[in-house]
Amino acid sequence: MTDLYILGLISMKPMSGYDVEQNLKNTMVDRWGGILVGSIYYALNKLEKGNYIKVCETRTVGKKSTKIYKITELGKEHKKECVMKCLVEPQNTYPTQLFAGLMFADEIEKQEAVKSLNIQIEAQKRHLAEIKKGEEEKEKQMNLPPLTRLTFDYIYEMEEMKMKYLYEAIHLIKTRELTDE
Repeated sequence: MTDLYILGLISMKPMSGYDVEQNLKNTMVDRWGGILVGSIYYALNKLEKGNYIKVCETRTVGKKSTKIYKITELGKEHKKECVMKCLVEPQNTYPTQLFAGLMFADEIEKQEAVKSLNIQIEAQKRHLAEIKKGEEEKEKQMNLPPLTRLTFDYIYEMEEMKMKYLYEAIHLIKTRELTDE
């Protein structure tokens, strides 16, 4: 995923590692794409060694040099392979920690369970705000293509479903309908 993200950005325009990192932070890709900021420079080195990107310019400010990368023909092919891999491989991610906690929520005080889930709801709201901010940043950088818009719509629907799930879980805990007994 990191390779695809970097190759995608650099194929739009030559960039430095810092430019890639800033784009990652500004668009919140680290949140919704699972890319760690610290992995950017490792991936850039790996992509350069694999001849997927190459240095097209070196800028020097004081004693610091900055490499500007551009994608190679081999990199364009690798990007296509990465796209195919992402489209082919199924990904089913569930909040398993949440599920495990809810499975045994009847073993703690109702107030504690509700308080804990309310903390998760607040975190979920912050997460949703960060995704929205990332979408707005992406919109500033480029007119969002229909598939990107569809992706954001999907993310919002999934987040809304999770919020609904959490509220229903709180309701069941408050009414103590946790077991079939």
